[in-house]
Amino acid sequence: VLVPIANGSEPMEAVIMVDVLRRAGADVTVASVEKDLQIDASWGMKLVADALISECSDNTYDLISLP
Repeated sequence: VLVPIANGSEPMEAVIMVDVLRRAGADVTVASVEKDLQIDASWGMKLVADALISECSDNTYDLISLP
């Protein structure tokens, strides 16, 4: 499962989605669509992605889940 995140993302939507998917056994990759792994989410929170979106283009995903 690919979960793209960007500056301004709602942190709880992203974090809860990733948590539930991982608890269910899904292989989840959180990918930043920004230039850095760390994004500035809403409410002043910071999130750190697993990879940059450009690094994910060669992979095949069963699902792309947008927070």
